[in-house]
Amino acid sequence: MDFLHKVVRRLTGVMGFLGSALVVLLILHVTLDVALRNIFNYPLTGTIEVVSLLYMIGICFLPLALTDERDAHISVEVLTELMPAGVVRWLIIAGTALAVLVMAMLCWRTWLEAMTQMRKGTVINVGAGDPVISWPSYFLLPLGFGLSTLICAFKLVCQLTNRPFGPDADDLPAGMELVSKEHIENV
Repeated sequence: MDFLHKVVRRLTGVMGFLGSALVVLLILHVTLDVALRNIFNYPLTGTIEVVSLLYMIGICFLPLALTDERDAHISVEVLTELMPAGVVRWLIIAGTALAVLVMAMLCWRTWLEAMTQMRKGTVINVGAGDPVISWPSYFLLPLGFGLSTLICAFKLVCQLTNRPFGPDADDLPAGMELVSKEHIENV
């Protein structure tokens, strides 16, 4: 179990790094385009297409599993603070199971679409220049959703077996901060 957690944690770290690298590339690309356009009246052809088809998709979907791993999604705990800890625990488990199902379905569907686009050899026409191959960007979605499915499935196993989700033995099972003794005593 520890080996699997290390592998998954490394993969999410790599995806987070790639997402961050794409942010830097986006900034450099757009800055260069603006500078060349305003100083030399020579804009880079295809900037909007590259930004929307590569950078933005990667920035949004590659770090998705990292967000799942760190429990960094937005959550509102208005009603759960009024519920017994046992009910909250099962709500968290049900939510994680639903996340596994949804992420797996999204991974499968986006994989089918990526394969369709690859078979068609999808390209985009940029200005009067040569067409630019765009089908590889379709594979960023199933990559992000697939790794997110693995993270959520791993969290679900940890929640069901009451095992810690982090590298430290003192960590709570994934998503169980709401039912910790400190939280219950503070309510």
